[in-house]
Amino acid sequence: MGLFVSERARRDGRATFAQLIGGLLAFVVLSVVGGILLAGLALPAVTVVGNTAEGTSNLFEELPGDLAQVTLPQQSNIYDRTGNTLIATFYSQNRVVVPLEDISPWLQKAVVAVEDQRFWEHNGVDGQGILRAAVSYVGGGGSTVGGSTITQQLVKNTLLQKAIDSGDEAAIKAATETTIERKIREWRLALAYEEKVNSVYGTHCTDDPQVDCGKEEILQQYLNIAQFGTNTYGVEAAAEYYFGKSAAEVNALEAATIAGITQNPTKWDPVRHPEQSITRRNIVLGVMYEQGMITKDEFDQYVATPLEDYMNVTYPKFSCRASELAPFFCDYVTKVIKQDPAFNGEGTDLLYTGGLDIVTTLDVDKQTIANEELRASLPIDDPSGWAMALVSLDSSTGQILAMSQTREFDPTSEAPNSTSVNYSTDRDYGGSRGFSPGSTFKPIILTTWLESGRSLMQTVSGNIKEYKVADWPDSCTSLVGGGTWKPTNTGGEGAGTMSVLNATANSVNTAYVAMSSQLDLCDVVDMAYNLGFHRADGKDIEYVPSITLGTQNASPLTMASVMQTFANDGVHCEPYSILSITDSSGAVPKDSEGNEITLPGEDCNRVISEDIAVGVQYAMSKVIEYGSGVKAQLANGREAAGKTGTSQLNSHLWFVGYTPQLTTAVWLGNPDHDVPGHDLTLNGTYYKGWIYGGTISAPTWKHYMDRALANEPNIDFIQTPTSDILYGTPQSVPSVVGMTESQAKAAITAAGFRAEASTVYSTMYSVGTVAAQSPGSYSKALPGSTITYYLATDQLPDWWYNWPAGWDPTVAPSDYWGSTWPPASFATDPPAGWPLTNDTTKDNNGNNGTGSTSTPGSTSTPKSG
Repeated sequence: MGLFVSERARRDGRATFAQLIGGLLAFVVLSVVGGILLAGLALPAVTVVGNTAEGTSNLFEELPGDLAQVTLPQQSNIYDRTGNTLIATFYSQNRVVVPLEDISPWLQKAVVAVEDQRFWEHNGVDGQGILRAAVSYVGGGGSTVGGSTITQQLVKNTLLQKAIDSGDEAAIKAATETTIERKIREWRLALAYEEKVNSVYGTHCTDDPQVDCGKEEILQQYLNIAQFGTNTYGVEAAAEYYFGKSAAEVNALEAATIAGITQNPTKWDPVRHPEQSITRRNIVLGVMYEQGMITKDEFDQYVATPLEDYMNVTYPKFSCRASELAPFFCDYVTKVIKQDPAFNGEGTDLLYTGGLDIVTTLDVDKQTIANEELRASLPIDDPSGWAMALVSLDSSTGQILAMSQTREFDPTSEAPNSTSVNYSTDRDYGGSRGFSPGSTFKPIILTTWLESGRSLMQTVSGNIKEYKVADWPDSCTSLVGGGTWKPTNTGGEGAGTMSVLNATANSVNTAYVAMSSQLDLCDVVDMAYNLGFHRADGKDIEYVPSITLGTQNASPLTMASVMQTFANDGVHCEPYSILSITDSSGAVPKDSEGNEITLPGEDCNRVISEDIAVGVQYAMSKVIEYGSGVKAQLANGREAAGKTGTSQLNSHLWFVGYTPQLTTAVWLGNPDHDVPGHDLTLNGTYYKGWIYGGTISAPTWKHYMDRALANEPNIDFIQTPTSDILYGTPQSVPSVVGMTESQAKAAITAAGFRAEASTVYSTMYSVGTVAAQSPGSYSKALPGSTITYYLATDQLPDWWYNWPAGWDPTVAPSDYWGSTWPPASFATDPPAGWPLTNDTTKDNNGNNGTGSTSTPGSTSTPKSG
């Protein structure tokens, strides 16, 4: 070790004759005093002498089970993605275990000087110290027994730590009670332990700074387990806390201060009791001077030095609350550690005791920008009570790069403008029940629309319409409830006919509801799950038509995750926050059963085709180019796509968008309850009337993205959708003849077409079933086209009974068209098989239009017109 060369003559673990006699005499005295027969320590002289001579004979056959391996609790640290920026520290006992060569020689000297001056000479129990304690006891000095060696203290601390680990209150009491019986037990174990360690490391200590003998191993263990403050354990944590430096850098004065604490960690704590600490420090310095460790001049100089002249208290970033950079991200990481199955339910214990180094996905630069931009848009203490949150993901991996909100983090939620709720994530991960995503859900509808074969250029009606909930297409469930639904747009107005592309760019509610009414609700829900959408409260997505307008509450992290799928051309990556976890030795940590804890990393799967992803991307680029999100246009012409979101009564306002590198969600709203976004003052600006996702959220998104991507290349999207995405893919028309009306509607809708009903007289099909259809089955038509199905009826039209004079109603004359015939109603309700014009044409089944009879009992496919 090379630290105490001049003192090594008696550090080989052997005892002198006088020491042996003194030790045995002390044992006898204490046996008498305590009335106890020390069977374990009253050893035959030959055994002790043999041990002294050989240094190898075991005092006991094996080390008692009480001193089985105990793993010391160590602090865990959470870092950014580089592993260089500390976010927060966690511990049950603030401790960092370090090897002896990383502990200052001054610390080693000071601790030995004040705690166990004959440490290098005894075999674990100091006979002279015990004798003094015994004399003190006999003389009425008290019931406690002193004279503890460093080895005895190590034994005591080890037993206590083991009791704490087990949670055994009786064992904790037994390890701390001040009785002669406990002291005798510690003597016995100390002798056995030194013998055991010496058998492993030997008794000859060299000048090597690393441990190479039993005594040095014991000193190393003691310096790491001993308490040096109210909740500071081990010399490394003490040096960092009191002086802001490592244990290796501690000088003589600092070493005396630390060494003095351990006798009574509360009483001598320099932070809590500075005056008492000075008194204790000076005692240690006196001992160091007496033993020749420091000179008289150094002693005089040190005792005259005030604590404030050399103390540099550096409080550890204990828990996420201490993190100024990313407290809510930190809290999210701790929830992952607590809940991920990889930890086998032991994540929290490992976090506080396992000495873990956790390298996360956090990008310090982006997190800093997010903090600044959110606070610039809405201060933490804004009188409105509203808040903002931002989550940013790597578009190609799903790594969480930033997570911020306009509140201070406080687990108690007691400090002003603070909360324990992470607005960015789900309730199970420290978040809320989520917020209505509003129109940011529309890309999920659009994806379902395109996957059904429909197109961006297909036209839909934006007119206000009342829908019967029971009639909404759903193939996998029965819609709960009934009634009607009559959605509107901003200001309660409708809109005209428009393309799906423009309906997306301008976020037209009524047009999107018209689109959704043509889709199977079960397909919409399935698509939502595939794209990464889920409810923040952990419940299943509800099968309700209003899902179209984003009524299922979700978190900003979830909405960013959905958008990441489009940014990654249809490949969805589950968001994740941890890159690596190692223990104090740099190895993969293990749980109590010995299983390695390996968290899943990047988890990406294709969930939609690239063509569909590009189509959605193209439509959302128009949102920024000329639609509701023009305030989100990025600097220098950088391409981006995104979607504004405004919930009912404008209570929650969003912008979620992306570039090929970065996907970001910004939310604005009152986090405690839904407050209408109308006539509000936010950040000192009064907004008369309604505010929208494009009012504050979109500009905030832009400012963040411009700065976060400032040093990134401008990468273009795959801009051009295929012809099928733009204009649709012809689909086969299903055959619905013979079906009930509900079956026919479901089949037509599932195939991507609109269904329209009519009637026809027929005796071949049951009343109310489909007797004919147009276009005919198995023909091709573009998705969204109208398929008319004709329900059979046994009621003939009124004009059937008012034929022109001389006509035979069973024969279709070749010249029946005239100036007075047929009646106007003929155009919509002709006899079965009769053409609507006097031209010879064929129906959609290939039958000649005039070749069928008009006999009331005959039915053929009507003309499509």
